[in-house]
Amino acid sequence: MGYKAWHLAALEDSGYMDTNDSLINRVAHELAKSSSNLIETAEFRRACFACNVDPESFTQSDLEQLQNRLNQLE
Repeated sequence: MGYKAWHLAALEDSGYMDTNDSLINRVAHELAKSSSNLIETAEFRRACFACNVDPESFTQSDLEQLQNRLNQLE
């Protein structure tokens, strides 16, 4: 049986699995709480730790996806 997109989203939201997109979304939602438009390294790291995400695991591609996600949330 294959999973539909909403199945995977429900699994991620429930914490049963973490995909790269899930990690990026969690950090993006945490950063969106900030009133600043400029995100500094310390704030990024704080948001990662608040979401139980290792900030060192982010690649340049992940950071670009994070920026795109933040732009969508505005």
